[in-house]
This record gives sequence, C-alpha cells and structure tokens, in this order.
Amino acid sequence: MRLDYAQSGMILAKDLIDASGNLLLEKGIALTESYIARLKHFGIYAVPVEDSIANELKECQAISLKLRNEITECFRTLLKTKTEDLLEQDSNKFFREITAVTNSIIEEIEPQMANIMNVQVRQPEIDEVNHAVNVCLLSIITGLYLKLPQQALRNLAVGALMHDIGKSVIPLTNAGKSIEDERLHTLYGYNLLLSTNYNDTIARIAAEHHECYNGSGFPFGLENKNIHPLSRIVALSNDFDNAATQAQSLGTPINELVEQMMTAGNILYDIYILRAFFHTVAIYPIGAQVRLNTGELGYIVKNRAHFPLRPTVRVFKTRDYVDINLAHTTNIMITAVLEY
Repeated sequence: MRLDYAQSGMILAKDLIDASGNLLLEKGIALTESYIARLKHFGIYAVPVEDSIANELKECQAISLKLRNEITECFRTLLKTKTEDLLEQDSNKFFREITAVTNSIIEEIEPQMANIMNVQVRQPEIDEVNHAVNVCLLSIITGLYLKLPQQALRNLAVGALMHDIGKSVIPLTNAGKSIEDERLHTLYGYNLLLSTNYNDTIARIAAEHHECYNGSGFPFGLENKNIHPLSRIVALSNDFDNAATQAQSLGTPINELVEQMMTAGNILYDIYILRAFFHTVAIYPIGAQVRLNTGELGYIVKNRAHFPLRPTVRVFKTRDYVDINLAHTTNIMITAVLEY
C-alpha cells in the first residue's frame, strides 16, 4: 500500500527491507503514526500490509510461488557471481539452470493465456532481480499472444531475464559508481552472453533493449525493422515495468502512463507489439485496491482485453458488495491506486 494511505493499526504483511538490505520493520508489527513518519523520512513510499480481501483475489498467479522463488533465487545467485567465474567452463551450470527454469515458466503460463489479464503477473517489488523477473513474464505473455514459435519464445524468455546482465559486470569505482557511461551496460551484456555460449539472438536482446523504433535509442541508434523483434518486445516490457514502478512511487495515475505509451506507437515502440502488449497486460492488477471518483474504495476483480482502463471494481457495503463494470458505467472512474 502507498504509505500516503497507510493508517495506524495496519499490520505489516512481510518484513520491510530498505535498498541496502537493512531490516526496518518486522512482519506482523502494527503500524503507528511514529512508524509511518519514520518510514517517510527514510524515503519509503509503499508498505506491504495485511488485507484478506486483496490476498484472496490475488491467489491466481501466472506462475506458482515455488517457480517464482526458483527463478528469483537462480537469477540472484547469477548476479552475485564474479565476472571471471561466469566465464569459467563450470559457470555454464548457472545458465543451464536459467534456461530450464524459463522453459518451465513458458509451460506454466501458456495454458492460462485465455484468462491472462485476470491473473497476477507483475510483483510490485523494487529491486533489480524482481524487475528482471517481471520483464521476463511480461515478455513471455506478449510473445505467446503473438504466437511466436517455441524456440523464439525460449530465446525471448532468457533474453528478457538477462536484459540488464551487463550492469553486473560494468566496471565500478570503489564508491560503486560506473567508470564508464552506464548506457554501455547493453554492450557489456551482449559480450558476456556471447562469451557464455548463449546465441546471438539472446545477446542482441541485451544489446538492443534500449533502442527505440524511431532511432533515438542507444547504443546503436537502430531504427524500426533493424531492431530484432524480440528486442522490441523486451524494450516495451522493460519500459512498462520501470514506469509502473515509478507511477507507484509517485502516485501518478496509471492511466496517464498507458496513454503516454500508446501515443508512442511507431515512435518509441513498434505499434503492432504495443497493441499486443496491452491486450495481454493488466493495467490494474487483480486485487489492487483503488479509489473511485465517487469517493468509494474497491478492489479490481476483472479485466477485459479491449477495455484495459475500465475494469470491474468490487465495492464493499455494510453487509454485502456490488461489482461495478466501469466499461458499462462511464460516469464512474478510478482516481487512485492505493495498493497494487
């Protein structure tokens, strides 16, 4: 939940850790005004709070918790491995594990594609590992919607997960600052993946995920069809996950983000891929708590492919609830997302 909306008495659903890995508050603690003020002082903008209604709605996941934990820990271990060790012959075991787990992700997601907008895909966690997993899942469902061949899907899954791998090997100063232009992480990633025997397609995703359809991106300034199709998918997934996280931290209306991205079709993004993306990705995740312009609070319970900004919202009354289909109720709209 956004800290701006948190209230005394709410219970933390899990440990609250800062960006340096320090424990700020333990799971199960009841928030107080003092705790809330302290968290704001530390720059924390969201807290995980217990919400039985939201938890029940969020039970339907794109992949199992076991598989998400497996890919998260596998990738986290890879990032912690020294560059010279990654280039050793034995390091191939890391990449074999990544390939095997991403194949399992495709197998779990594919049967759910008919209802993919009504399952939990993104996890609104703020760290590079969860970002990589989010980008991987978003890219896979877009690739499945586009009916890509299996080998292309496998390359897409691995490339999406590894898109920022260059950040882990780019030279740093003793203070942790990049010695070179941070944009060069794309080329460091490309070279690392080729050195570890990944194919050129996967390596190109790492190199090209910041290229833009109109040639304004980096590192090469490639235009439209010169950017690999899989790189175009990952570029869009990467930008969306970063922008959604920023919108969450700033409290920016998510509909503004979507409108900005849609107007960038054939400017920053391939319009064909852009349309496919928003036919598969839920703008308001199931279980998200929202505020309506009526002042009422409710939960997202259903999304529709062609009406991504007009979901069905469940508003609880004293003894019952009512489901409001915003696609059929044009005078009611979402004004804020309180909890993702």
